[in-house]
Amino acid sequence: MVNLKRLAVGVVFCLAPYWSGGALADSRTYALPELEEMALKTHPALKIAGAEISKSEADLRIARQYPNPEVEGLVSSQRAMEGGTYGSGFTVGLSQTLEWPGRRGKKQEAARFGINSARQKLTQEQINVRARCRELYYQVLADEQLVKIAAENLESAKTLLDIAEKRVRLGESRPIELVKARVEFFSLEREDGKAKTTLAGDRQVLQEFLGGGLPADFALSAEAKVVDPAVPLKRWQEAALASHPLLAAQEAQVRQAESNLGAERQAWVPEVTVKAFHIQDVDLHATGGGVSLPLPLWNRKEGEVAKAAAAQSQAKSELRLLKQDLETRLAAQYGLYATARRQVESFRSAILKEAAESLRVAQFSYEHGETSLLELLDSRRVYRGTEQDYQKALLDYRLARVELWRLAGGGVK
Repeated sequence: MVNLKRLAVGVVFCLAPYWSGGALADSRTYALPELEEMALKTHPALKIAGAEISKSEADLRIARQYPNPEVEGLVSSQRAMEGGTYGSGFTVGLSQTLEWPGRRGKKQEAARFGINSARQKLTQEQINVRARCRELYYQVLADEQLVKIAAENLESAKTLLDIAEKRVRLGESRPIELVKARVEFFSLEREDGKAKTTLAGDRQVLQEFLGGGLPADFALSAEAKVVDPAVPLKRWQEAALASHPLLAAQEAQVRQAESNLGAERQAWVPEVTVKAFHIQDVDLHATGGGVSLPLPLWNRKEGEVAKAAAAQSQAKSELRLLKQDLETRLAAQYGLYATARRQVESFRSAILKEAAESLRVAQFSYEHGETSLLELLDSRRVYRGTEQDYQKALLDYRLARVELWRLAGGGVK
């Protein structure tokens, strides 16, 4: 009886073969930097941001263009005042509008700030894509560990079920122990199926995120460091305020609005149009030139200036609001990050060891007939739940760290 008990317990607590270890032996293994590089090459959000840069560069080319000259031609049938002679006459004119250099320079300056803003937004999109790639990567890693735990537990439960059947058949145990073993096996079988389904789904999501660039049997390499050194909240906030791409983009928009306002303030000064002409009539030949200047009597661009001033004020307010929002969200996310980090450290320093020790005591008690199979199974469930909770806490920590990194605009330098 005791020997069979020891054999059952020994098999239950031995690790089963690693899930899918042999099947993935020859598959390509990808590290996180490789996945990020793939995402940065294929993600459509980056192509959209790149198109915005091209549009801003086109705005600069437009601002650099000069107004086209205008050519005017007139043809007429004429009769001379003296002698009544008929003939044809024509007039040819050429005009060119001259933009004031100050306004032209402001328009080009505004366009350059627009390019800078678009480039900063592209940088932010790159950070967003990398953050999402990291989240999917960590999710798949967590799924793989949960599948491995489920497979090991199922294998142990199957072995325990076989031993329980044998003991009941030999009359060494009551039939109720076989019922308990079967219930445990079926429960773990369902957990194993759910874990595998979840893993397959998350692998597919990662595959689609990367544009189908991964082989069907791809594998992921785990990170060497589980927990990073703690960084205080103040450093995260300083890093965000110093180099966050969204702040830089908004600051460029403020400068762009200021340049547009300067251009509109100079727009009330009329632009001069220089003209040259040649006239050839029956009894007249003339060549000359002149200038054309609109009189700013009714329209002095007050509306355009007011609109540009409002846009400048709006851009400045949006910059202040963005800074406040970043500081608030960083503080809230840092709290989640710090809590998740403490939980992971607690699991690694104490909880996992305590659960293992509790299981060892339960095993010892069962071997010496002091506890029943039900109590042993309860201890096993606690240990299994602790392992699963640790993997979930580790995932929460990693996701909180990724979001903190994203909110800080690329992390602490």
